Amino acid sequence: MAPDTLLEVAVLGKREMTKRQLTRIHGHSIQELERMVHDACNLFDEAVSLERKNLGGWSNINIRGHASGIDFVLKLPWSISTHKTDSYKHLYDISMYFNKLDLAAFPLSMGHLSDTMSTPYILFEYVDGVVHDSLTEFTAQELFSLKTCLQLLTQQKPPGLSRYKSPSDHLTTNYALVENHEGLSIASQDLTQLIDTFNDFYPEILSFTDSLGSWGPSIMHGDLWIPNIVFKSGHITLLDFEACAYGNPLFDLAYLLETPVSTSIDKIHGLVSLEDADEVNSLRPLVVAFLVSWSLERLLSMESGLVEPNLDTLENRSALIDYTLSKMTRLKTLLS
Repeated sequence: MAPDTLLEVAVLGKREMTKRQLTRIHGHSIQELERMVHDACNLFDEAVSLERKNLGGWSNINIRGHASGIDFVLKLPWSISTHKTDSYKHLYDISMYFNKLDLAAFPLSMGHLSDTMSTPYILFEYVDGVVHDSLTEFTAQELFSLKTCLQLLTQQKPPGLSRYKSPSDHLTTNYALVENHEGLSIASQDLTQLIDTFNDFYPEILSFTDSLGSWGPSIMHGDLWIPNIVFKSGHITLLDFEACAYGNPLFDLAYLLETPVSTSIDKIHGLVSLEDADEVNSLRPLVVAFLVSWSLERLLSMESGLVEPNLDTLENRSALIDYTLSKMTRLKTLLS
C-alpha cells in the first residue's frame, strides 16, 4: 500500500472518530437539547427529535434532526469557551446569500439556547446527497459541475467578508491564532516540540509566500474539502462557508488537492485549467501550512480545556497529532 493511501486511511479514520455516539452535548442530554432547540426556534409545532450520532466535522458538532416535517442539521460550536453574541451570524448571512444562488444549504434559524452559557446554535436544511471519500472518486461530469459551481461562486461580491491581500497575509493571520493562544505558555512538552518544529521552518514558508505576490479581491470558499461538497442529481451544494473570504479562488483548488491527503493535479483533469495549474501547485505549501496552523491551534485548545468533550478525546488528540506530523512532513517536501 502506497504511503498516500496509508495516510488517507488514517485521515478517514480521524474523520470517523468525530462521528461518535452522543450522550451529552455541551453538558446537556439529548432530551434536554431537543427541548431547548424546540423552545429557541419558532419553526417547529411538533417536538424535536435529534439523532444520537454526530455527523462528523471538527469545527462544529453536527447533529441531524427532525420536526414538523423538516429534516435539518443542528450545528453547535466546537468550543466551550465564552461565545460572542453573534457567533453564527456571519455563517447565517453568507449561507443565505449563496443559497439564493442555489450554491449553499438553506439556513433555517440561528440563536442561543436557554442554558447558562447561552450556547449559540444554527439550523440548516439537511442536504441529502452523495459525499465522496476521495477526490479520485469524482466522475468527469461531477468535476465539470464543480468547476461550474466554483466559477459562479467567484463571480459574486457578497458584503461583510474579510479579505486576504496576499498569501503571506493568509499565512500570518492564521498562524497568529497559535502564536497568541492563551494555552501556548502551558502547552505540554510534546505539543511544544511540534510547535517548535514548525517554527524552525516558518521563516522559509513566509519567504516563499512573500515571493507569490499579492491577491486581488476575488472570493474563495476557504474550506473546500471533500466532505463539504454534496452531489445530488447532477447538482452541487457546498457546505460550511465559515472561512469564506476575499483572496484567491485558486487557493480552493490547491486546498482540495491537499485535503485531507495530497492528490496529483492530473487526477482531476478538467477542474484545473492548464494556465492555472502552475499557480495552483504554487499555493500548495500555503494550504499545508494553514492545515498545520489549524491543527496546532486546535491541539492547544484541547490541552487548555476549551474543546467540547465529544471532540476532545484521547483518540481525537492522537489522530490530530499524527495528522499534524504528516502535514509537516508534506510541507518540508513541498519546500525542498
